[in-house]
Amino acid sequence: MTNDADFEASSGNLIGTRLGDYQVLRRLGRGGMADVYVALHRSLDRQVALKVLRRQLASDSEYVERFRREARAAAKLNHPNIVQVYEVGRAGDYHYIAQELIDGPNLRERVEQSGPLTTEEATAVLAAVTAALNTAHQAGITHRDIKPENILRSGTGEIKVADFGLARLGAAGDLTQVGLTMGTPRYMSPEQVQGKAADSRSDLYSLGCTLYFLLSGRPPFEAEESLAVAVQHLQETPPPLTTARGLADIPDWMLAAISRMMSKNPDDRFASASELSGWIANQSGSRSESLAGGGAAEATVLLQRAMQVEAMRRRRTRLRRSLAVVIPLLAIVAGVWAAKPRNPRTITHLLRPDRVPAKETVEQQYLAAASRNDLAGWRAVSEHFPPADNANNAAYAVKADLQMTRLLVAQGRQDEATELLNRIDNNPAVDRLYRAVALAELYDLADPKSARAAEIWTRLRRVYQQLAADRPDAQRSLWAILGPEKIGRLESG
Repeated sequence: MTNDADFEASSGNLIGTRLGDYQVLRRLGRGGMADVYVALHRSLDRQVALKVLRRQLASDSEYVERFRREARAAAKLNHPNIVQVYEVGRAGDYHYIAQELIDGPNLRERVEQSGPLTTEEATAVLAAVTAALNTAHQAGITHRDIKPENILRSGTGEIKVADFGLARLGAAGDLTQVGLTMGTPRYMSPEQVQGKAADSRSDLYSLGCTLYFLLSGRPPFEAEESLAVAVQHLQETPPPLTTARGLADIPDWMLAAISRMMSKNPDDRFASASELSGWIANQSGSRSESLAGGGAAEATVLLQRAMQVEAMRRRRTRLRRSLAVVIPLLAIVAGVWAAKPRNPRTITHLLRPDRVPAKETVEQQYLAAASRNDLAGWRAVSEHFPPADNANNAAYAVKADLQMTRLLVAQGRQDEATELLNRIDNNPAVDRLYRAVALAELYDLADPKSARAAEIWTRLRRVYQQLAADRPDAQRSLWAILGPEKIGRLESG
């Protein structure tokens, strides 16, 4: 038996030691907050997965108390699709969770090893995870970190959701404080990105993003920086799932479900996991809409329907963005007309003053601008963090300017947007990726039959080819930004 001195080893070197009644056998993996081991529960003679909290987190007593409280709550969940938590304990300086050991890979590993899931496999995952979430949500527990890594498949094919409670601790809080240290926030809901309260509908958004990955082999949003991915969750629409998958074999009902789960506005999603479960039960039996052996004609019909669903979702997104700009302006005009004060102050103006306060870092300033999504917010990035100071400031200034051009276009100020885009394009210090985005937006603003449009397109193709040759990661980011139609034209020559 080891004594307390044995616990002085780092949490990455616990193999062969004992934590309470658990003999650590081998290392299983490493998460955002804990190291995971296979351990023998000596008194019950069974193997378990032992999650050991990192010591730098264990030094915060408030954090540890929340960790223990959330983990105990998760231990009360009893469902065949939830990894069972057996015990929450402490040995020396170490806090641990003993839980059910699953003898199979997580779904990220499964997709990376074997490619995207079949629609039948994806349906089984969707039904199982939804059932698990329904049980948790009814118990008042929101997962807050649904992603392929937290969904396991056992050797017998059972789907298990892991990290209830523990995930809640890791994903809570503002992105600038926690999310940026978690790695790429590929599956976080828009409200989580903004640091707002996350409820059960946030789990459904993350589940929709997870299904997108499982069926396509790629997350809905990709970029070189975590913050860029976070902003895409706030503002962008992912490539159509059928395009990303390369096959039109996804049933209509599943396309509709994923699209609804991934709505930016929580009110546009399913109201609960229970409602989603009902949808799955009602729709998944209609296998005739699947393309398994369907033929070319049926494939064409399904692809058209999928495109219609995507087009409707894009129109709703554009309408919400337009209203977000128009309604505050109308409110200001109405206030001036009715009361005619010297300095009218609307609620919108009070909540979003023209003078934007400075943040501690340029990354935080950019995220604050994304949350506001107004001209004052985007201008503040350069005002508070001058581009001439360093390359990082310059990169974020360019990205803020690109976001500002979209707002200018939405406000009907195309000339100002064109001038700003030309400045970006003519600046040799600007990264090729951002120049490509500027050129694509300039092309959209030009008369498609004009010589100017042809000249812009030629330059855009040249920049795209350079990115494809030198920086394939940046090329993939451009694919997500420009969409499949433009990329197809660029690649076809």
